[in-house]
Amino acid sequence: MLGRAIQVSGLFLLALAASIQAKDNGFSGKWVLDGKNTQPDGCPKKMVTSIKQDGSGVTFENTFQEPENGVVPLLYLGVMTTKLKLGSDGQEQQNTIGPFQMASKSTVDGNQIETDWTAVVQGDQIQGHWTHKLSDDGKHMTWEIKETSTQGQRGEATLHFVRK
Repeated sequence: MLGRAIQVSGLFLLALAASIQAKDNGFSGKWVLDGKNTQPDGCPKKMVTSIKQDGSGVTFENTFQEPENGVVPLLYLGVMTTKLKLGSDGQEQQNTIGPFQMASKSTVDGNQIETDWTAVVQGDQIQGHWTHKLSDDGKHMTWEIKETSTQGQRGEATLHFVRK
């Protein structure tokens, strides 16, 4: 009986340690789209993002299945890219995404990253806002995506990720 109690206590402590470790890593780590949540239409298929968070900012390295028609929906500009570097202190950061240049300003505040970005796509000024939110246990992340264009297009989506 005592051996079983020790075994159960040991498993509980291991689970607690894993939970604390995940939370302590912040956004850093490997994330995959959560198959248990309904993902929005047109979202990247089989997306895996590896996030590195350090003193210089936040870097996203993404893999995903290319769209069958080869066209990335405008809503996912910057999301469906292989590498994206965001600052963390509100200073402007430049990224080249395909043939486009994207300027962004991001801030990290605990379990949340806020990013405002702009890009010009075929003469159309696109403005976007992303909010990355980390769950309290550090095991889930949402990526809220909003964008508008000077031609009146608007889009919103929320992607759900789990830590791997």
